[in-house]
Amino acid sequence: MVNIEKISASAMSVITFSGMAKSCYMEALALAKEGKFSEADKKLEEGAENFVEAHNGHMDVLQEEISTEEPQISLLMTHAEDQLMAAETLKIVILELIELYRDKKGE
Repeated sequence: MVNIEKISASAMSVITFSGMAKSCYMEALALAKEGKFSEADKKLEEGAENFVEAHNGHMDVLQEEISTEEPQISLLMTHAEDQLMAAETLKIVILELIELYRDKKGE
């Protein structure tokens, strides 16, 4: 039997860590715009750590679903997955933008 409380807690973890990752990526971009590339790199690393936590929370839900053989689709989990994908997309775009700033500043 599916434990909806556990799934909800995992979904909230995914949402929280995805949001933190996105914030770190945005901070990294702001730092890169100022030419502070080493600080930007640290923020990117922090964002990646948060993204891994979000991904792990998502994987926990998937493993729970597989083990119970009862697929569960909830609005909360759909939102969590959306946030996870948005964080990944934002990271890809920001990495490209930071690279452009590095090239522009000759770093």
